[in-house]
Amino acid sequence: MNLLQIKGIGAKTVEKLNKLGIYTLFDLIEFLPRKYWDMTEVSDLDNTLDGEYALLKGTIASVTKVQYIRRSMNVFKAYLYTQGKKVTLTWFNSPYLRDKLDVGQEYIVWGKVYRSARSVSLNNPSFELEAESTRLKGIVPIYPIKNYITQPAFVKYVAQALQSVTYDSLLDLSTQRMDMSLSNAYYIAHNPSSLADVAKARKRIDKEKLIAQLIAHRFNKQGEERISKRYTISPDTVNDCIAQLPYRLSESQSVALGEIISDLMRCDKMNRMLSGDVGSGKTVVALLSALYAIKCGYQVAMMAPTEILARQHYNTANAIFSTQGLNIELLTGESSTAEKRRIYNAACDGKIDLIIGTHAVISDKIKFNDLGLIIVDELQRFGVRHKSALENKAKGVDVLVMSATPIPRAIALTELGDLTLSSLEPRYDYAQNKITKVIGDSDLDKVYGFIRDIVGRGEQAYIVCPLVEDSEGLERISVKKLYASLVADKLRGISVALVYSGMKENIKNKIMTDFYEGNISVLVATTVIEVGIDCPRATAMIVLNADSFGLSTLHQLRGRVGRREGQQAYCFLHTSIKGACERLNAMSEISDGYAIAEVDAAMRGLGDFIGVRQSGVNNMFTMIDKDFIRECRVIADDIYANNLDNALNYNCVKGYIDISKQVSLS
Repeated sequence: MNLLQIKGIGAKTVEKLNKLGIYTLFDLIEFLPRKYWDMTEVSDLDNTLDGEYALLKGTIASVTKVQYIRRSMNVFKAYLYTQGKKVTLTWFNSPYLRDKLDVGQEYIVWGKVYRSARSVSLNNPSFELEAESTRLKGIVPIYPIKNYITQPAFVKYVAQALQSVTYDSLLDLSTQRMDMSLSNAYYIAHNPSSLADVAKARKRIDKEKLIAQLIAHRFNKQGEERISKRYTISPDTVNDCIAQLPYRLSESQSVALGEIISDLMRCDKMNRMLSGDVGSGKTVVALLSALYAIKCGYQVAMMAPTEILARQHYNTANAIFSTQGLNIELLTGESSTAEKRRIYNAACDGKIDLIIGTHAVISDKIKFNDLGLIIVDELQRFGVRHKSALENKAKGVDVLVMSATPIPRAIALTELGDLTLSSLEPRYDYAQNKITKVIGDSDLDKVYGFIRDIVGRGEQAYIVCPLVEDSEGLERISVKKLYASLVADKLRGISVALVYSGMKENIKNKIMTDFYEGNISVLVATTVIEVGIDCPRATAMIVLNADSFGLSTLHQLRGRVGRREGQQAYCFLHTSIKGACERLNAMSEISDGYAIAEVDAAMRGLGDFIGVRQSGVNNMFTMIDKDFIRECRVIADDIYANNLDNALNYNCVKGYIDISKQVSLS
């Protein structure tokens, strides 16, 4: 039975379904709801936050006329009395709905709540007469169908498909029995009677997917060839360079370097993460590892997310290797065409020992003569495809990734043993002199006053915003608007500058240089300053709308201040949300980057480690944590040991085998 045999689906609808990646009845059933709206109970308006959805029951007090603002825009409003409050209901470009609202009648209304200081409103809400309500009740699945098809129509298609398809479960091959069949799980996922049922059904489906991933991953890994390497020189070959450093390596640096070189000397591919906070010396360890690879006859490529950071690594490498006689090159998007062509030719001819750059190093135009090691700094800033593209430059290339706050996917890979971990201790505990505090709107004037005070002492500050410009519908602060406001008012008379990613590179670099040299006291910026910025006099940071950033980004931003021993520093995390924010509270209580990464993983899940999604937000509904991985791994190992031939016939396993061959497992 194909899609055209579903009642209501014609050729045009098939085209729309194809755009959603739906080609078969199995695809239709596996296209699961993105979320579920709970309409089982009327919402308590007093406890409904701005931006949350609410189900309200009340009486229509009045309805305005339709106003035609311009040719393409019309609007009308109604006022709903509910729970002792008057709520404004607004509809845009839906004049036909006005006649369906009768003053004095009781209605059920569903929509997103918008709060201001004096009012509560819902824009374009759904509604029904309370006495005739049929749609706005129960648990309602919401599908990510991008307006190609209406939600009610899609629900009908799925219902027919569920009656026509029988699912064979991969888990039937296991000796362990499941509480719920896969067919039943799909039925409940599309037709839930409670959110508790949703959670059980989606966990059963996600268990099927994760076990298929684990089997596919292990199958591919078993097929990997042993690699013939030339790492035969003694690790002591880098000692002369270490001796010339202006400081001694810390114990954890020496241990990590030994672990990396030991991995390089083995016959299988290295996949190691070097984790450590500000001041732990990750870059030096990585460069010494590169030196060992170069002395063994290999080329090394190092990729950083920004030109500023790439240039910083390039300068560090030239300083450390000044007596080693190495050919080191810098390649970025700003390199001239002639410079790029020269570097491409030299890399291909084997004349470059170490190439350091941004995404430019994964260009199809660059070929290596004998690439042996790649180093990826700030792992969390790169996508899976970026890392895969660099790894594909050479067969069996060893991989070293660095991060202060590893992404959830990396933590999942360490749990599976596919990414080994070396941890560095900071040479100095910078966190002991750094205060992180969560603040609200009412605290901002006081904090701006504090910024004036520290600037008066010769110190500097960052103020970070989530947006470059104001965006309609987003209650977020933009750098352009804030900069204009601060210069005219709160920080008038102080040298304040503005920087964001869309600026021309030469202008951006000039501003950063002026800030570093102390010519600018306060830098208003987006997250463009997240990595690679090392300003010794920066002691304070305000992150506005901090609730809109991830924990990893917040920790990286916080690392821009208090970068000198004994220096007192402050990080203020602003939020307009009333009540406790779990993520921001975690930031104020935890200073260690890896610990923050684990908290982040616990909150968001560990991601789709076989696919291309590297955060916890993926096509799985269940929180993919370490316990869930371990539970699924036991079943996957059982199937792999006792029923592998049958497992390889399942489409889900076949699909993941193909995918896992294409992506980086770092």
